[in-house]
This record gives sequence, structure tokens and C-alpha cells, in this order.
Amino acid sequence: MINKRRPNPQDNILYIFNTLETFNIIGEAHKRIEHGGRDRTLKELKSKYFNITEECNERKLALSLGNNDVRIYQKTAGKWNLTTTWSDHLSRVLAIDWAPTTNRIVSASADYNAYVWTCEEGKWKPQLVELQRTSRAVCCAKWSPKENKFAVGSSDKNIAICYYEEDQRFWAAEMVKKKPKSTVTCIDWHPNNQLVAVGNCDYRCRIYSAYIDTVDSKLETSSWGKISGAGELLHEFQTESGWIHDVAFSPSGESLAWVSHNSIISVVTASNTSRITMEMTSYLPFRCIIFISENTLVTGGHEFSPLIYKYDEQNGTIQYVRKLVQEANTNRQSVKQIVPYETEGNTISKISSADLFGQIVIWKV
Repeated sequence: MINKRRPNPQDNILYIFNTLETFNIIGEAHKRIEHGGRDRTLKELKSKYFNITEECNERKLALSLGNNDVRIYQKTAGKWNLTTTWSDHLSRVLAIDWAPTTNRIVSASADYNAYVWTCEEGKWKPQLVELQRTSRAVCCAKWSPKENKFAVGSSDKNIAICYYEEDQRFWAAEMVKKKPKSTVTCIDWHPNNQLVAVGNCDYRCRIYSAYIDTVDSKLETSSWGKISGAGELLHEFQTESGWIHDVAFSPSGESLAWVSHNSIISVVTASNTSRITMEMTSYLPFRCIIFISENTLVTGGHEFSPLIYKYDEQNGTIQYVRKLVQEANTNRQSVKQIVPYETEGNTISKISSADLFGQIVIWKV
């Protein structure tokens, strides 16, 4: 537990926060410093509270090792320790996403189901998501920026925008109206919390409206087009003979990038949706892509190390910059996922990558 800082150390304690309140306080501090990392979060916390230790701010990790288990690890004294294992899924877990502020985890599996896990009094409790129209594997899942809804995609071509139905106390799903023609492989949210981009095995990337009237207070404006009800198709972009492995919006949401199985990196901007900038690389297909700034991309795949590219919207080019190299702690197999790890201002300064051998590596970019 932590205590609210007193103007005078000799004064009585103002308030003692329990475990759940402590997690929310850490999450709010992390957002105030724009996800600036552990040390900056700790400094922000100590400015308002005392009895703060590094253990209060240690990172946690959720992962699956290619089976039906979801494992939670916690970093204590520089070492990762297994704290929780779930085995509620009946088949291989294909996607996990952790909402840091609300402290909820969504997991998706080849058993056609998705669960939302909530930590109550130190114990994780699952709740099944009502995916009534899904009859095949759920391949991807991702929380929205405000963490009040999430999107899932499946191999039976369904895309669902899921939200919590307060009155009936269950996780409901709104299906998109114009389904893609093949498996949904990846999802990313626009920063405005009301658009999603999805990649598919039909060589296309699409942008859908994800507005839910019971969750979203008002319709947000977007350069990609008018946002209406959940599931309305706004744009459809076709790539050259390769299914989509990953898709990502830029920090402002004005650009959209994706990587496909034909080793091409593609970027399109909201200001000119008719022009798709493409870079045919000499590498094997990339498996993942993220923006670390408005015009800088990081990709990962069969090279065992992330690669940095620069996108020039004015000239319509994507240029190779460099390959990330470090002497120790490198990936030993294909990089499957890259996520932001630490930021400085509006720029991501560190990323983490996970490979097919289950190794997770921190990279300074």
C-alpha cells in the first residue's frame, strides 16, 4: 500500500490506498509523463505520495507459449517470476493484449472464444466475450486507446468491436457490416478511439468505423472520412499479391502503414488516399511494423533484429535507415511482434521485440 504525501511529515497520514487504487494511481502517473518509462514514473509518483518503492512500479508481462495457457510474469529485483497461469481456453492462444490503465487483459484463441480478465482483490477473473457469429479461430485482439472497448478478428472473416454492456454486465460485440473476403490477421486502432484498421489474407487493408453509441460520448472528427455506426467501411487498400502481416497507424493517425507477405512496406496518408507509397525490400517478409514517430517506421521479421525506415510523404518514398544492433540480448529467431517500451516526449525511445523462440528483447532506437 502507498500513502498520500503530507505537507508536513509530522502530520497524520491523509489516506492509505489499497492494491487496486495503487495500480490506478501508477497508471495515471504513467499517462501524465506520456509513457516515459519506469524511472520517470517513479519520480512522478514520489512527488505526490510516499511509501513508494520500485516494487510498486515493476513491470508485468502476459504471454502464451503456443498452447492454451496464458502466463503472467512479474519483474522483481531485476528477475522475471511466474505469478499466474490461466488454462481456460480449450485451444492455442493466438492473441493477448493488456490494457495498462484499466488493468484488463483480453485473450483470443483458436477455440473460437475471447476472454476479458479483470484483477479483483489480487485474483484474475475471466469473463467470456459474446462472439455469437464467430465459428472459427479468433486470430487477433487489441484494446482501444481509451481502453473502453477492443476489436477482434477471426479466420471466418468476422471483425467485432467489443464493449462492456453495463446494464446486463457482459461483454457484447458489434460486427462489421461489410466483412472482408478472407482471414483477419491484424488490427490497429486510430488515436481518436473510433477507427480501426485491419489486415487480411485477401491482400487488402481496410479502415472501419468503430463508434459505439453506448460507450463513446460523441462522434470524433477524422481525416479518413465521416465516422458513423460501428462496422462501416471507410477505405479499402489493395497490396501487390501478398497477405497482410501487420498494420499500424502513425501517432497522429494521419498515416497508415502495413507489411505484407511479398516483402513490401506500404504507407498511405489520409490527405491522399489514392496514392499508396510502397517499398519493395530485399528481405524475407516482415511480420510486424510500428511507427516510433510520425515519419519513422520500425519493422521486424526474419532478420532477427528490427529495421528502421524513413517515410517521406512529400516525395512519396520509404527509405531504409539502419538495422538495430546490440552486442548482447538479441533475438534468435524470427521477430513476431514489436511494441513500444519507453517514450521521450512524443517519440518512442525504446521498443521490445518477441521472437518465435519466446525471447523478448529491449532495443534502444
